Amino acid sequence: MAKEKIIIENITITLERKNIKNMYMRILPPDGEVKISAPLFLSDEDISNFVKSKKEWILKKQKYIKENDIKPPLKYNNGEIHQLWGKEYTLQLISNSNIKHVLTDDKKSIMYLPVPKRSTIEKRRKILNEFYRQQMKLALPEVYDRCTKIVGKTPSEVKIRSMKNWGNCNQNKRITLNLNLAKKDPICLEYVMIHELCHLIEFNHGKKFKKLMDKYCPNWKEIKKKLNE
Repeated sequence: MAKEKIIIENITITLERKNIKNMYMRILPPDGEVKISAPLFLSDEDISNFVKSKKEWILKKQKYIKENDIKPPLKYNNGEIHQLWGKEYTLQLISNSNIKHVLTDDKKSIMYLPVPKRSTIEKRRKILNEFYRQQMKLALPEVYDRCTKIVGKTPSEVKIRSMKNWGNCNQNKRITLNLNLAKKDPICLEYVMIHELCHLIEFNHGKKFKKLMDKYCPNWKEIKKKLNE
């Protein structure tokens, strides 16, 4: 169905009428665009009344998206910007049965993503995540040796996986690192490793833990800020 732009209560809305039973509204990053999917039978007045009833919520949501620089979901399409060790690369999809892994051109800042025919967003995501996993595995040995010498502690195991936190240390002394650290500046990986190693000494985040971080990673607060940007 065709899309149209309408303005209700000074809010610009992209309206699309579909053969559906219920009306749906989305507020999308990065600029807080309002999109409404409405049933074919619904009147303009009903849509207007709905938007008016949600105006306060819409404005709050738009403000939150803009103030927190919320990014739209990745679609893994040509031209999309992705990161590797703190540097930005432009994604370029390639269909080549001989190439199985992600390639990067540092001079051109291009990241080549090999995709199978009829690839879905999920398949592309998995291919790129596997690339980040391999990058982490390559970087870890040197970082591990350096950080364990700094802190004077060694974990029982170090694992890499997709997770909400940047790192985790459990009671069994196993450290887990977020594979997305491969997107960040290399100093962030070192900071997270030191952070988790300090948990082998002090398990919580109290004053003793912060003193350990001050001792073993003096600029940890600056790095933490960079990591969470």
